[in-house]
Amino acid sequence: MRAIVATLLLAAATAVAEPQRRVTIWHPHVVSPAVVRVWDGDTFDAGDERVRLRGVDAPERGSPGADAAARRLRELLRQGPVTIVPRAEDAYGRTVADVYVAGVNVAAVLAAEGLATVRTRRGRND
Repeated sequence: MRAIVATLLLAAATAVAEPQRRVTIWHPHVVSPAVVRVWDGDTFDAGDERVRLRGVDAPERGSPGADAAARRLRELLRQGPVTIVPRAEDAYGRTVADVYVAGVNVAAVLAAEGLATVRTRRGRND
């Protein structure tokens, strides 16, 4: 119990010291499409949380296919409540998560449509 309290106090102190840090919520949660802002084809903001789709890699901004992937991700996330199931935090502080809209895995749709490639490497941010 003391360890949990100490961890929570440390997290609170860190949040005060680093106001720009993104938030990772460590349980499955649902957000409204109204709070979602797409960053690129595999990353979006959900309020203060930056989320990276687990298991896929979309082209980076400015690369061929990047606009199409981001546009499709935006379309998918607008279709209804967005369920975020966190799996890890990557080296950039993003929540790496399985993301669903209407029970459909968003990353799987992007991969099936050829807008993202399946990540085969296993590591901290997969």
